[in-house]
Amino acid sequence: MRRNPEHLAWTVTLAAFAVFCILAIAIPLGLRWYLTHATRAHEAQVTCLEGTAVVEDPRHGEAIPVLKGETVSAPEGTVVSVDETAQAVITFFDQSQVRLFPRTSVALEYMRTPRYSLSPRAAQITIQAKGGRLQANTVLRGSSPVEFRVDSLQAHTLLAEDGGYTLEISNERTEVIVQRGTAKVAAASTAVPADTAQVTLSSRQRTIVETGQAPLAPLKAERDLIVNGDFRAPLSTGWMAFNDQGGDGGEIDGTASLVVDEHRPAVRLFRTGGEYNHCETIIEQEINRDLADPLTTLKVRATIKLLNQSLSGGGYLSSEYPLMIRIRYRDVYGSENEWIHGFYYQNRDNNPTMNGQEIAQNKWYFYESENLLDVLPETPSRIIWLRVYASGWSYESLVSEISLIVE
Repeated sequence: MRRNPEHLAWTVTLAAFAVFCILAIAIPLGLRWYLTHATRAHEAQVTCLEGTAVVEDPRHGEAIPVLKGETVSAPEGTVVSVDETAQAVITFFDQSQVRLFPRTSVALEYMRTPRYSLSPRAAQITIQAKGGRLQANTVLRGSSPVEFRVDSLQAHTLLAEDGGYTLEISNERTEVIVQRGTAKVAAASTAVPADTAQVTLSSRQRTIVETGQAPLAPLKAERDLIVNGDFRAPLSTGWMAFNDQGGDGGEIDGTASLVVDEHRPAVRLFRTGGEYNHCETIIEQEINRDLADPLTTLKVRATIKLLNQSLSGGGYLSSEYPLMIRIRYRDVYGSENEWIHGFYYQNRDNNPTMNGQEIAQNKWYFYESENLLDVLPETPSRIIWLRVYASGWSYESLVSEISLIVE
């Protein structure tokens, strides 16, 4: 270097120039990246509506109970859970809300907005639904976009603004229902082919994503809560059959059995030799399902045939029809109520027929109720069970299909 100081000078000069050029480019780019990507974390507000919610706060490492009417702040990473007696609502920084129905748990994974107004990136809300049923309501966001995502074991669901959505999550599947707005539902499994891995839902549509599978093509939002309502599986699939003799001392039971009538699988409710004493031959399905809020449709559909009834009309008290459908439900105030509808084909003795409907004998009849939300005294919030049964002295009736449609 002593022999060639000029060469050293040029080396130092060029190296300094290179460093200057790198810094001249890197500093503005780094600053731009920071202004674009820097975010601000937010907290959500958890309000308990019923019972006691549990908030597991990562800052304290403990579970905090939240009583009815109380509100607590929840940072990123918080797990919010409600048991079978509780409900809660989570309000996010953009005023979007998620309502947790009984037996639901979610983790608040990501709640962030851009730190600087120069950023073109959208704010983000991501929750991990661990199981249960939740309802999300997103708001109209205008010039401040928010990506609202609900992840589960089976699916990633992106919710559009100004929408209403219901998600039901189990270990086996995720069901996404759009009441209002649009949603993009993608399979969580990377093994699903790209061309089938995502569907877009519009208002009054739904899809189901099973573990490791692609989402189903969009379906109608209405759902049938009854399992094995067409009786193509054994009666023990979804149903329990039994007799109720009432309080008059009768001992002759009826039978509930699978038959085929005019190529239709059906359940036959049959009793003979029971004159002058009451019996009910029942098939019952426990449903125990919470209903959507808002709920727009609740209907019963059934295909039935009446073959024999010894009592006229609905019996002396309008409670003994040869075929009856009964639903037990819990209303929005927590009280349990019932809806009943009976069918008969003759009323020679002019007995009362309250909640009854006359149809032809020996002919299949398709029944569809009116929207029960228009006639029930209070709005149902949970369906407990549904019964199909024959009641009276001697009777023979068939039911081929039974559905309980909700939307």
